[in-house]
Amino acid sequence: MSDREVNTISHLLEVEQRASALTLNAQEEADKKIASAKAQADSKFQQEFKKIVEECEKSYSEKISNLEQTKNQKISEYKSKISSSTLDKSSFNSFLDTVLHV
Repeated sequence: MSDREVNTISHLLEVEQRASALTLNAQEEADKKIASAKAQADSKFQQEFKKIVEECEKSYSEKISNLEQTKNQKISEYKSKISSSTLDKSSFNSFLDTVLHV
C-alpha cells in the first residue's frame, strides 16, 4: 500500500471514530431528555391522580353522610309513626281468636 492509501484509510477511520463519538453523545443527550420528560410526566400524573382520588373520596364521604341522614330521618319517622298509633286491643283480640280458632 502506498502512503496515500494509508493516509486515506487512516483519515476514514478517524472520521468514523468522530461519527461514532457524535452518535454516542447524541444518544446520551436523547436518553437524558427522555428521562427528564418521563420524570415530568410521572410527576404530573401523580398530581392529577391524587386530585382525582381526593375528589372521589370527598364525593364518597358526602354520599355516605347524606345516606346516614336519610336513614336516621326515616327511622325517626317510623318510630314517631309507631309511637303515635293507637292500640286497638279488641280488634287484635278478635284477630287472634280468628287465627287461633278459639
